[in-house]
Amino acid sequence: MTGIYFPYAITEIYCMIFAITIWLRLSSSLGTEHEVRQLRNMIYSYLGMLITDVLWALSEDGTIHIPRLPYAAINAVTIISVACGCYFWFRFIEDRLHLGFADSRLANFLLRLPLLFIISLDLISIFSGWTFTIDAQGHYQSTSLFALHTAVNYFYLLIPTICAVQRAWKARSRQDRGEYLTYGLYMIAPLISGMLEDVFPHVPLLALNIFMVILILFLMIQNKQVYHDALTGLNNRRRLDRYLEDLLPSASTAHPILLFIVDINDFKCINDLHGHLEGDHALRVFAAVLGDIAGHWDAFAARYGGDEFCLVMEASGRTPEQITAQLEKSLQARRDASCPYQLTASVGWTVCDHAENAPESALARADQTLYEAKKKWHAAGSIVG
Repeated sequence: MTGIYFPYAITEIYCMIFAITIWLRLSSSLGTEHEVRQLRNMIYSYLGMLITDVLWALSEDGTIHIPRLPYAAINAVTIISVACGCYFWFRFIEDRLHLGFADSRLANFLLRLPLLFIISLDLISIFSGWTFTIDAQGHYQSTSLFALHTAVNYFYLLIPTICAVQRAWKARSRQDRGEYLTYGLYMIAPLISGMLEDVFPHVPLLALNIFMVILILFLMIQNKQVYHDALTGLNNRRRLDRYLEDLLPSASTAHPILLFIVDINDFKCINDLHGHLEGDHALRVFAAVLGDIAGHWDAFAARYGGDEFCLVMEASGRTPEQITAQLEKSLQARRDASCPYQLTASVGWTVCDHAENAPESALARADQTLYEAKKKWHAAGSIVG
């Protein structure tokens, strides 16, 4: 048997080097703090799987000898690392799609409970042999109880896959649809590798498939930097134009689109009275409010330029007055010690109920109603305090 698993171990060592390279290039500018944290956690889990799997391969190959108890512990860490990777994938997609499954402490605990259960089961199995055993020849063997472990892994993989496919079905933008469908890869990868590893047991197919998914995710969110505003984290003007170019040709009376342009009132006053750093903070606060509204209404939010922002959504069952009222309510609720002035906004909008090949005319219509709203606001008079 000597030499059969050595190439297996070398392949996984290279996967480690590549994964560490991606980890070193991760930064919070690639996405939200939570997204980057979950992607890092996925890489940590992946490295844990690789390190212990290399030790397993070298032991199976006869290159090194590991006593039975440490060998059982190594196998436990490998399968625990895979389970943790599935869980962190779930959390990454939850953040990415704003699913809101873990909005409370109780929900957070319930989501972790299956993972904590199988981790406990795997650790106990080092001594009890419940989910796996080390046979008389010193080889790893899974038991029928290992099906619980597999079920939990696929629970964490299947839910975000279903949610992503649903989003892809509803997405109007080709770029969004492509992103959501890409998330299905993490479900497909272990399925393919699981089926093929029985046919090619000396090839680390699971390690290679997981690395492929991590690499695709990294490249995808790195590419999204081109389309995101660095200050607010929202989509930028370039992304807005592309989104509208994809969306507006499908607009019709049966499927109208609402386009809003939102302008922060007295933004120059905030800069003049409180300084430009506070002005940047106000933009981030406003963007967070707009992002929450976009998540609630399944809308697209972007920074249009300066202190102007855009919201785009399907008009079905929604009115511009509803969206404007929610924006005003959300802004009123954000006045606290970190924002010692009241942020208000003027809103312009248009309904796109026929196909348009260029976004300029729709934006111009929304901008005209914003101009009228601004005139009314100036007539009423207001000063940022």
